[in-house]
This record gives sequence, C-alpha cells and structure tokens, in this order.
Amino acid sequence: MNMSLLRHEWFLLRKDRMLAFSAALLLGLMALGLYNGWRFTRDLRTYQQRLVTQETERRARLAEQAEALRQGRGPELPPWKSPAMPVPVGNTLVQPEALLPPGPLGAFTVGQMDLLPSAYQVSLQGRLTDFARDTLEHPVHLATGTLDLSFVLLYLLPLFALAFSFDLVSREREDGTLRLVLVQATGLRGWALRRLAVRAGVLLGLCVLAGVAGYALTGGAGGLGRLAGWLTLVVGYGAFWFALALAVNARSLSSATNALVLVGAWLVLVVVVPAVAQLGVSGLYPVPSRVALVGATREASLEAQKRGSEVLSAYFEDHPELAPKGAKAEGYWPTALAVQDEAARATAPVVAAFQSQLERQQDALGVLRFLSPALAFQQALQDVAGTGGSRHEHFLRQVDHFHTTWREALLPRVFSGATLGAAEHARLPRFAYVEQPGTDIVPQVALGLLALVLPTLLALGLGLAWLGRPRIA
Repeated sequence: MNMSLLRHEWFLLRKDRMLAFSAALLLGLMALGLYNGWRFTRDLRTYQQRLVTQETERRARLAEQAEALRQGRGPELPPWKSPAMPVPVGNTLVQPEALLPPGPLGAFTVGQMDLLPSAYQVSLQGRLTDFARDTLEHPVHLATGTLDLSFVLLYLLPLFALAFSFDLVSREREDGTLRLVLVQATGLRGWALRRLAVRAGVLLGLCVLAGVAGYALTGGAGGLGRLAGWLTLVVGYGAFWFALALAVNARSLSSATNALVLVGAWLVLVVVVPAVAQLGVSGLYPVPSRVALVGATREASLEAQKRGSEVLSAYFEDHPELAPKGAKAEGYWPTALAVQDEAARATAPVVAAFQSQLERQQDALGVLRFLSPALAFQQALQDVAGTGGSRHEHFLRQVDHFHTTWREALLPRVFSGATLGAAEHARLPRFAYVEQPGTDIVPQVALGLLALVLPTLLALGLGLAWLGRPRIA
C-alpha cells in the first residue's frame, strides 16, 4: 500500500503541468547560474595567468639587464631604475604577484571573490599599499551580486519548494477527498510525510543532479569532500522549507492562506533578517574610516621624514643585523625605508583596530546565522566553496609572510650597498599559495549545517504534532 501511494503521488506530479514547468524553470536557472560562475572563474584564472606570465618575463628581463650592468655591458641606468639596485628591484621593478586562485567550487559560489582582492603586488613598502586594488567587476555587478548557482539556490529554491508543497494537505481538504485518501493510507501523518518525501525528492534531486553535473563539467579541483559538503548543505536548506510547508499545512488553513504565510516567511527569513543582521553588525562594530587611516599614514610619514637621521639610527637599534660594519649608512634609500617602517609602526594601532572590528563583525554574523537558515546557508556555502572571508584571511596571512620574506631577501643589500646580478635575481622568492586546510573548513560548515538542522527538526516536529489532531473537514 505504501508503494502504491508513492507511485500515485509520482503520477500526480508528472500530470501537473505547472509543477513540471517549475522544475524545468529551476533547471534552467541553475544552468544559467552555473554558467555565470564558470565564466567568472575562467576570466579570473585568465587574468591571473596573464599576471604570472608578465612577472616571469619581467624577472627574466631584469636578471639579464642586471648581469649586463655587473659586467659593464649595456647602457647605464639611473639608480632608481637600475635592476642591479635592491630598492628599485624590491619596490617597482619586479613587482612580485601574490595571487589567490578561484575557490575549489568557485563556479558554484562566487561569494566574495568579486569583492575581496585576489591579487597583490608586494614591495618593500608596508602593507598599507595593499588597501588599494583594482577589481575585475563592473560596479553595478558588485552592487547587485552575481547570479551564480548559489544565488539561485539561496533565493529561488525556497520559492520552488513552497510552490511544490504549499497545498500539500489543504488541496485534498478543499476538494473534499481527504477522507477518501485517509481510508487507503495508514494515517494523516504517514500520508503527508510520504507525499512530502516524493515532492522534496524530485526537487532536491534536481539540485543534487545539477551540482554533480556542474562539478564534472567545470573540472572542480576541490575534491569530493567539498562537493559532498556542498550537496549536504543544499539538501538541508531545501529540507527546511519543505518542513516549514508541512507545519503550515498542518494548521488546517486554506491553500491561499498557506501560500501567503509561506511567502511571508520567505521574505522575513531570506531577505529581512539577513539584511537587518548585516546592518546591525555594521552599526555595532563599525570599522575605522579608511580616510582616517590614509590621513594618519600621511601624518606619520611627514613626521618621520622630518626626523630622518634620528629614525634611521633608531631603525638600526631595532635591527642591528642590518647595520653596516665599520661605517654609518648614509643616503636616501636607507633613510626612506626607515621612514616607511616608522610610519607603519605609528599607524599600526589604526590598522589593528580596523582588523579587529572586521573580525568582530564576522564573529557576530557567525552567531546570528542561527536566526535565519538563509544566512547560515550562505555563509556555509562560501566556506565550503572557498570563496568566503575565511579563505581570504588565510590568503592574507600568506601574503604578509611573503612580504616579510621579500624584505628579508633585499634589505641586507640595501644597507650594505650590495648590488644584484642574474644569480641574485634567480634567488628572489616567489609567492605560492597554499590551500586552506580542511581542519579550518569542517567546523564552520558543521556549524552552518547545525543552524539548518535545528529549525528543520523544529518545523517538522511541530507539523507532525499538529497533524496528530487534524480537522479533516
């Protein structure tokens, strides 16, 4: 009897042209979202590959010129343009690129990849120069967001789930066939659950199929673990909306009222709560003004320039390993580098406050994810896809480490007055991104999944409890 009920429900779904059209429309939207995400990651990879090629050619050309200068061949160049001098090499000539490649599932979820910088040119100067970066996206696209696969699932999957299930029980009650159905079924709860399972299985099965096909077509390099996590989140998010529809149907309201209540719930949970959470967190933990940061940097630089010799002496006291043997370093470049370090030290509290407020915002949003399944779903998708803030922070820590390595490779030559040849150019460090370990990802994704499971169980429990005392007519 149970299988006959399932087959009957499947037969009804196939005969319902509106539901068939809805399923086809969802497939089309998911295909469009997947294409947009794939195109973004393709363009980003092409852009980054061009940067790598340019850097490789630049390094080879500079090494050849530096060796020619060391051997007395070739035209003489001004010191600030010479590939044999460590300061122009470290600041403007080599311009080593620190690149964050697209996320392992970037074609599924663009996330914050179109907002956060993925390319830095490292120099001997401080990290303050890294705040100004070019973007690949048009400002209108940044304001409206990318129509990727995750966008479709976040905003539109709930509406399709509600369209499949808003009249789960109410339609039979309104048609006067509920009593007849219950004669053949094992009870209202069992019948409603089986009917819900068929509808949810069809819709969420399409989402799983789209995810697996997209992973295969886009050549995902993130491993099956990330794909499994992504699919689990999608199924959990869809299950919540089906469970919510069951709970609303259990209240014995009309189909029109069910639709109105469920659309209102979608508006509150998907649109209002995340927006209010973002505004509240920004108001509670405002970041310092970037204008104030630039102003503080300028003032610190001017003050340090006025005390050039004093700053240079203090710099050698802090870094005795760089102090020249037997003579005092004189000249523009040693003083300029010392001034830059002094300015960076003076503005460090402002930079630290900026970073601290950003971390507090992220922590607050991590707690607020339990207020809205949509917020939890969005954050977890970005984490598992590698396009969120946590992977970018992991990248920035590597950029900072590379910046330190770059300075350590060149600063001793600045203060000793040594020049560079082809061999020294070949030994200059290159940036290589190391992917975020799974131990950083699993806890965040698990929290997101928990924030989906809890409201799903609550809605399912309420629905089953209310169905236990039904009003059939």
